[in-house]
Amino acid sequence: MSAYLQYVPDDRQKVCDTCGRSFKPKGFDHHQRACEQRARESEEDGELWASIPPVQVYSVLRSCLDRSEPENVPEHTSVDDIRTEFHPHARITMRIEAFSDFTRQHHYEPPCPDRHPWLPFRCQLDFEVAGLVHETVLTHEQTTCLIQLVQHGRTEDFTLKNYADVRNTWEAASHRLTPFEKDTITVPLDGNDMEYTVYFRSLWDWGVDILQHPDIGPHCIFDAQQLSKFDGDSFIRFIDEPWTADAFWECQSQIPPEAKLLAFILYADKSKLSSFGHEKGYPVIARLANLPVTIRNRNGVGGGRVVGWLPLVKDDLKYKGTQQFANFKVAVWHAAFKKVLASIIPPSKHGHWANCWDDVVRLFYTLVLILSADYEEQSVMSLTRGVMSNFPCPICLIPEDKLSSVMPHNYTLRTCQAMNDLLIKARAEHRKGQWEAILKGQSIRDVDNTFHKMNRKTTDVHRALCYDRLHIVLRGLFGDHMWPELQVLIGLLGRDFAVKVDQNFDALPRWRNMNHFDAVMAITFTDGSKYEDIFKLIVFAAHDILPNTDECKIAYLLLRCIHAYLEVDLYAALEVHTTKMIAAGRKALQSFLELMNKYIRKSEALWPDKNWSFLKIHLAAHLFNDIEAKGATRNYNTKPNEKCHGPLKESYQQQTNFKNVAPQVHRPIFNIIGSSFNLDELAAYDARMDEDEVDKTGPDTNIASNFHIRFGSRQPKKSLEAIDERHIDNPSFRQFCTKLNAFLNALPTVLQQVNMLPSDEIIEFRFLKVNYESLVDFCQTTDYLRCSLRFHNLPQYDCIIVNTTTGVFFARLLFLFTCNVNDTSYPIALVHSYDADTHQTCFKDKHLKFWRVRSQPRETASEFILAESIIRGVALAPDPTIPGDFLVMDTVDSDIFLRMKQMHLAARHLD
Repeated sequence: MSAYLQYVPDDRQKVCDTCGRSFKPKGFDHHQRACEQRARESEEDGELWASIPPVQVYSVLRSCLDRSEPENVPEHTSVDDIRTEFHPHARITMRIEAFSDFTRQHHYEPPCPDRHPWLPFRCQLDFEVAGLVHETVLTHEQTTCLIQLVQHGRTEDFTLKNYADVRNTWEAASHRLTPFEKDTITVPLDGNDMEYTVYFRSLWDWGVDILQHPDIGPHCIFDAQQLSKFDGDSFIRFIDEPWTADAFWECQSQIPPEAKLLAFILYADKSKLSSFGHEKGYPVIARLANLPVTIRNRNGVGGGRVVGWLPLVKDDLKYKGTQQFANFKVAVWHAAFKKVLASIIPPSKHGHWANCWDDVVRLFYTLVLILSADYEEQSVMSLTRGVMSNFPCPICLIPEDKLSSVMPHNYTLRTCQAMNDLLIKARAEHRKGQWEAILKGQSIRDVDNTFHKMNRKTTDVHRALCYDRLHIVLRGLFGDHMWPELQVLIGLLGRDFAVKVDQNFDALPRWRNMNHFDAVMAITFTDGSKYEDIFKLIVFAAHDILPNTDECKIAYLLLRCIHAYLEVDLYAALEVHTTKMIAAGRKALQSFLELMNKYIRKSEALWPDKNWSFLKIHLAAHLFNDIEAKGATRNYNTKPNEKCHGPLKESYQQQTNFKNVAPQVHRPIFNIIGSSFNLDELAAYDARMDEDEVDKTGPDTNIASNFHIRFGSRQPKKSLEAIDERHIDNPSFRQFCTKLNAFLNALPTVLQQVNMLPSDEIIEFRFLKVNYESLVDFCQTTDYLRCSLRFHNLPQYDCIIVNTTTGVFFARLLFLFTCNVNDTSYPIALVHSYDADTHQTCFKDKHLKFWRVRSQPRETASEFILAESIIRGVALAPDPTIPGDFLVMDTVDSDIFLRMKQMHLAARHLD
């Protein structure tokens, strides 16, 4: 269903002559002034950018990991051109276009709605007050009191009357999209019919809601594509979104040529609602694989939605631990999940017509392309018997005792057809023992799989299951095994070693979007994001206390294993995968397994009871197959879905009486959904009236910027003489004025002799934003860098990679400023260069793939650079074993990981 109401635009709206958009009279003059200012700044930036000689940012870094054999390519093809091949059913010819013309909506920005975004609330203030009531869980009496206060002091329309009015309007808002339904399922147990309640919404109707949404629908992709980027010799295929991978292409080949795929991503997992986990919920969350990840993985309209609430079977002492009861619980799950799938089962086989946002009626075939779940749920979905069975993998038939030997292997892949045939064969047997033996031969449960009701040509539960980084890596092999063992091994060396690791963690530089730890050795359990950051940082904090000596040999070998596993995970986490990156990832996986097997052998005496033959090691064997089939791992990572558990827990704790929880939790869910729908549209509406802080305050004179760099945190003007006096004890600032004059006169854009005097003034800045093209997904990425004596009460002088005509070097920011020369403002940075010779021959550097840099003496190391020559920011970890040496932290993000890989290859550090 869909309920998008059309409204006649307000005839009082005014049109901005600069941007051409329409606005209501309120705020129009304010917008117009800001819009004209932005247009002037954009023109000035273009002129400044044109006046600066082009910087070859990637002159050293853009070489590929390997070179492909030359192929026949069309004439006039240029490096970085993009080739798009469409599925034959699309009837669109292949196209090659310049990289600059290749448009994909990587960063979704909602357009300005042409309707009142707060509906069905009668005015915006009604919606905002009702939102406050919902968020703060006010009682009936408190709500009435608040409404009376607002009515008494209002300066704009406000029509809410009482709590019932708020509740009823929220109810109306929740039904703007597909509503929930309630049904009962019956599953037999020992001759008794057991009844359970299921809440669900029609997946088909929810999908049509998105297809008909005027702002979200246009972003849907219905045809499979194969994308390639020209590297000078050949086109290199890259994969990111589901429709660029193999499974989408193969599934489209299974439906009529005139039809389109409507592909669903489904997630299911139990959620602890109470603090101690006594009360649980079982949400099912859906996402649409046809939407780009920037829309699909967010929380707003077009993002994940709770589409089901499954029943939980309580343990019964009479049956607990029996095969019969285990099968019964799985049968309840599949009977309940069938209600969730019911609306998309017929369209998966015969198709269904839907009228889309553009008034085009399309024929859609539905499928479940991706199932996002941890291992426990994967076993339930696939009807395998779990981790203790003979064949525990839900994807292939590897024996339990072979799990640690994952590559190479030729074990048969499971398919829904083969599993269904096996079930039919078993049930044809008359004796229960033979029946059970057949199923046990492949560790399958005697339960009907609800996914088999779908069209098996396009939906195969075993193919839809995916590698989940959160549970396999962060809460799995690293979080549950490697990290605890490393803590024990370091503890065995003595307390001083553990203290030193904590001190090293505290000394690591802070980096945006990463946790900073002052101590980790006492951490035995934490959330996935903190495990991920410990995983990324531990090598830089522990390498100096674990030399490759007899005393530390086992611990050092484990540290190497952790680094090798981290490299595999960094490849797995890439947002875009080329065929070369996938090959490099497979090679890294093989190297990790060789190291891990060596560690297992060497540590047997220390851990005689440790069994490393467990599933989470084996599942890495399917990692890169999943990427080739379904795209980047962020398409099926459970992390975005687990974030949805928070509102459910809040609803339980704040809006239920802790009895008969399911129906009480659902009403707040409805309100959350309605609220997010309204909030998205209201945000888009407000964005056009008040787009950013420039609109609020007029021209921001505190910021110097162009397209590539942007200075912020402006300080008062100061003379060069004052700068000298303030830094009189700092060798890096000696002869500041003399060096600055020499630097400016050497610039090719400065045509007249410059002679700045000590009395001349400059403007200091303490914040730098650097925009650059990511090597991973070719999109603009931004680093936020600080150059401040006091940022959150601590000094922070971030490091950078600087481009020059002779190559790149690393440096630390010391001072950011602009100075005017011949009426031109130059953004300049004083930096401390780290380009001294390091003699990089240490075995540890080779084992852990460190890129070592060394600072020049402070007296001679400082130099001026144009801020435009900064490629990006970088984190440098001090090496406690060699004062003055730093290690490039190539694990903080995927772009720096690839850049350092390329630099290692160029320097022939790697095989």
